[in-house]
Amino acid sequence: MLIGLGAALLLYAGSYLLLRAGLPAQLVRHLGPEGAGYDSTPLVLGVVAAIAAAAFGIGVWTCNDLTSLGHWYAGPKAIVVCSLAAGYAVLALGLGMMLAASIPGAEDQGANVIGFSLLALLAGFSAADAVLSGILPAARPEALG
Repeated sequence: MLIGLGAALLLYAGSYLLLRAGLPAQLVRHLGPEGAGYDSTPLVLGVVAAIAAAAFGIGVWTCNDLTSLGHWYAGPKAIVVCSLAAGYAVLALGLGMMLAASIPGAEDQGANVIGFSLLALLAGFSAADAVLSGILPAARPEALG
């Protein structure tokens, strides 16, 4: 079972509070041809939380709107599932960044942080998508023609 949206955000914030002592002051946010781009760790992780909260908000609003209008078909359900799963995936990305950046011993962990966070993003989206597809109400069949 998937944890609730608010609980997921609180768990993310709690993870930051537990891991912040081992996190660097600057966290990689971008890798490009010119090298790694760094920014303040609280800023990067705060932006991640804000993006996740926005995705959750869009998913909840869309779900409430579509169900109240009676438009709960496969397409609209997929939009809701993907929006909510995106929120969980972005939180997984942030958690992956925190965990990868807190590993001691490496001098410059830019590529590791990005790599682990993208892996966490994909795993988080896949897991949330699979669970949400099963726990949300079944979509009504659409009449064609």
